Amino acid sequence: YEVTEVKKYGHGWGGMKGGKEATRVLGYYTRDIIKLNPDSFRIFGPDETASNRLGAAYEVTNKQWDAGYLSSLVDEHMAVTGQVTEQLSEHQMEGFVEGYILTGRHAIWSSYESFVHVIDSMLNQHAKWLEATVREIPWRKPIASMNLLVSSHV
Repeated sequence: YEVTEVKKYGHGWGGMKGGKEATRVLGYYTRDIIKLNPDSFRIFGPDETASNRLGAAYEVTNKQWDAGYLSSLVDEHMAVTGQVTEQLSEHQMEGFVEGYILTGRHAIWSSYESFVHVIDSMLNQHAKWLEATVREIPWRKPIASMNLLVSSHV
């Protein structure tokens, strides 16, 4: 999944210069992770999956939609089951990711740089809690890291 052109052209190469966007390549990678791990990997985000260039995931999964109404005329990539979870609340998404990884599963959280500051204190608190559990709960199994993609939408 390496963007080999970076070695030749340097960082910042891509996108507008006709190159491969690193986040789009990350989208192919997450697509393949989901395909190989349909019960233990999710993408979380506040309606940013496609605009953050992770849309390749929709080749193997859908957005999980539990509100009861679906229309194939206007709703794209939405189904009762899916490995993409989106909601327009940074706080709730951060909580969902924490809960998901605390159950031994893995995830990536995709957000936009202007909004990720809404939850930076929540991420810090999560890290402090994990540090405390390592010291105080020695029997706890290792917990996956919280992986966060922050996109600038240039």
